[in-house]
Amino acid sequence: MNASYRLQLTPEFTFEDVRRLLPYFQKLGVSHLYLSPITEARLGSTHGYDVIDHNRVREAFGGREGLEQLMQEALAHGLRLILDFVPNHAGVGPRNVLWHDVLAYGPHAPHAGLFDIDWNPLKPELKNKVLLPFLGAPYGQVIDEGGFGLAYAGGRFYLTYFDNRFALSPATYPVILEKLLPLFERTDAYFDLKDLLEAYEALEPHEVEKAEGLRVRLTALAERLELQLPTLTPQEMHALLERQFFRLAHWQTAGFEINYRRFFDINELVALHMENPEVFWASHKLLGELATSDALEGVRIDHIDGLFDPQGYLEGLKALGVKKAWVEKILASGEVLPEGWITAGTSGYEFMNDVVGVLTYPGGEEPLLRSYRRFMGTVKPYADEVHDAKRLVMDTSLAGELARLANELDRLSEADYRTRDFTLPSLQEALAEVIAAFPRYRTYLPHDPEEAAKIITEAVEAAKRRNPATELSVYDFIRRCLLEPGPEALEEARKAFVGRFQQYTAPVTAKGIEDTTFYRYVPYIARNEVGGEPEHFTTPLHAFHAHARFRAFRYPENLLATATHDHKRGEDTRMRLVALSELSERWEETVTRVHERAQALRRARSTAPFTSSAPGSDLYLLYQTLVALWPQGADERERETLTERLLGYMEKAMREAKLRTSWLNQNTEYEEEMRTLVRELVSDPEAAAIIEPLAAEVARLGFHNTLAQTILKLTTPGVPDFYQGTELLDLSLVDPDNRRPVDYEVRSAMIDALQANLAAPDADTLRGWMAAQDPRAKLFLSAFLLRVRAQHPELFSGSYRELEVAGEGAEHLIAYAREGGGKALVVLVTRFPGHAAARDLSGVSVTLPEELAERDWLELLSSERLEGGVLTLGDLPLPFGVLLSQ
Repeated sequence: MNASYRLQLTPEFTFEDVRRLLPYFQKLGVSHLYLSPITEARLGSTHGYDVIDHNRVREAFGGREGLEQLMQEALAHGLRLILDFVPNHAGVGPRNVLWHDVLAYGPHAPHAGLFDIDWNPLKPELKNKVLLPFLGAPYGQVIDEGGFGLAYAGGRFYLTYFDNRFALSPATYPVILEKLLPLFERTDAYFDLKDLLEAYEALEPHEVEKAEGLRVRLTALAERLELQLPTLTPQEMHALLERQFFRLAHWQTAGFEINYRRFFDINELVALHMENPEVFWASHKLLGELATSDALEGVRIDHIDGLFDPQGYLEGLKALGVKKAWVEKILASGEVLPEGWITAGTSGYEFMNDVVGVLTYPGGEEPLLRSYRRFMGTVKPYADEVHDAKRLVMDTSLAGELARLANELDRLSEADYRTRDFTLPSLQEALAEVIAAFPRYRTYLPHDPEEAAKIITEAVEAAKRRNPATELSVYDFIRRCLLEPGPEALEEARKAFVGRFQQYTAPVTAKGIEDTTFYRYVPYIARNEVGGEPEHFTTPLHAFHAHARFRAFRYPENLLATATHDHKRGEDTRMRLVALSELSERWEETVTRVHERAQALRRARSTAPFTSSAPGSDLYLLYQTLVALWPQGADERERETLTERLLGYMEKAMREAKLRTSWLNQNTEYEEEMRTLVRELVSDPEAAAIIEPLAAEVARLGFHNTLAQTILKLTTPGVPDFYQGTELLDLSLVDPDNRRPVDYEVRSAMIDALQANLAAPDADTLRGWMAAQDPRAKLFLSAFLLRVRAQHPELFSGSYRELEVAGEGAEHLIAYAREGGGKALVVLVTRFPGHAAARDLSGVSVTLPEELAERDWLELLSSERLEGGVLTLGDLPLPFGVLLSQ
């Protein structure tokens, strides 16, 4: 594999559009197209993760025929596909037929086992019902205002609510048919309708086969008649809904009473029982068929931590015939994938963060933290921010799942005379504290029990330390339930609890850290990236090398991502922010002056200072973002574009932080204040005069970081992964900003114009591009190094070794060698360009190991030849070197 290229398919960017771009991808030099989910999704979906049918190719993309054509033409261009597959959940809604079967028949539905629904929840009123939190107002208000209606389609009656439809239980059809019957009293259809009514009256809710037979009769009758469905009184409508297998509720009840597992806290995404073999095989028919094609290299598995048994699932993929599987998995510091997983590696978040960390200047840590503390006044330790954010998530949007876990734990405690006195509230509180202290996304019991025991014990002990006044034996009971077999009669219940616990810690961690803490704790937002750990300011160089060696040995085809559809900031936005680690003094001066200007602008409009209502973290995040994105010499149109992007970004950032506003409880007054501030800062000449000087230096140093990142991605062990469009500068923010359409006409024209440079690189041209911050430098490096990879595949599937660096300023150089097939490639990448410019680094040297010392070298980026066992930076015409043994 040479490289993958991620594409976000939409109804506006389809298989046909990808086919037209195949010549471009071939010229760029990637070997694999990595497609976002291709299966049928909810109507209008722009991302595809709300799958409604795992076995049907999305018609809006071109359907199965369009996919087959793309696969054939991709092969003809030397390209293969990687498909993003979503096993954890499905989208609910009018077009999900199996979901409507469950609404109509409840636990008796043939496919009820597909969905992860608790039919016997803690709330007795929900027994054999699924709570549907899709109402925009309280249920009673919707009833009284006539917000519900009735509809007919395909032999079924539905409840309607705006664009939503909910299949009614056939046993309740008589309520509707009785009101229809008098309308046909003088027609030939009267007795047919009366017979059908009587048949439905005799129907029991569990008689699915009989109901399906009646559905055929209803369909035939409806084809003869024009059904004018009745309007029910509020009392009649309520009585009808009380007899359904679902219970509609206000959307704000979801966090507390929902009884189906979701993807995170998204009500429209219901989780699946993928651990059930019948569910697995039934939902993987299409993938099994596609796996037989030479055009399909493998799949990327979305949210593998949501599955009950990830290892078993990967074994199922192997049995299905899937050649390779990459997993979307966030690894904590020191964590590696479980040994038993059949996988080619991860989708690359850990590499993305390694690059940020290794390019971050260590000397910037204390000054940046000091500036942050001065600005904020009071700064909560990062660990406390994480703990509090996780607790907030468990107390609000994921409270229902916690209550379910606590209820299961309570049943286990009641079965033992030694633990029966533990109260449900005490168990739930202790459970929440253990989860809040969890150091990883999850454990994988029953596999790797020793590792799981270490992680769970660490969390339990941390929870005890944080809560010394509570009954500590409750925590020990939780640890035993998770790690030790219980009485035989309770073992199945205990295992079910363990599985659900593991499925729960992952979304709590994701929502608590990535979607809350990362917007609250913001001293240096370059580190606030998916999979990142902001408490670790840098990645030590020795750790970067160790991670690379491990990939070369264990996961040589691990994806190396620097941008994704889920990233918080684009790869080059991030590289500009990395430059702040070298500019800490100028940053403190700039942020102070920008903040003073923001206050002055506020005072001109109002007597109340904005800072009295705005959390400092919201403002500090905004100011860093402004410096990273500020366009040099921008015209009015460019400033308007920046303003619109920032307005959307800050709205999301503020709501994710959940300090003064949130998705659940929107503070419109505060949000409007922030919108006004964004508009003023971008358009205000005085603010621009403050921001522009630092922004210019950030862009200059950031461009060096961009090129360093590009070389690292294309030469370290693993498969380079390009997110769509990032072969040029990627100054995007979080979605939806990072999912904007890509201009491939510009990229195609540029790659054509670079052919001469790619054939004969020279240092002067590349040096000129670097000085001008010309995006052609990034495109050239990407395309050129992809060609090197294609010409020497044995090097990039071979070994990796760190090279010894010496001399004044040695810390500025990352040096390593790739070896394979009797050849060697030496890579030299300079870092910390701001500090490097003030030093003479020409004497920094790399001593080659004995087996490489006698070789001559061709420096590929400049076409210059070098020789000798010691290489110095003074020998290189550029701040980077890629040397091929001759």
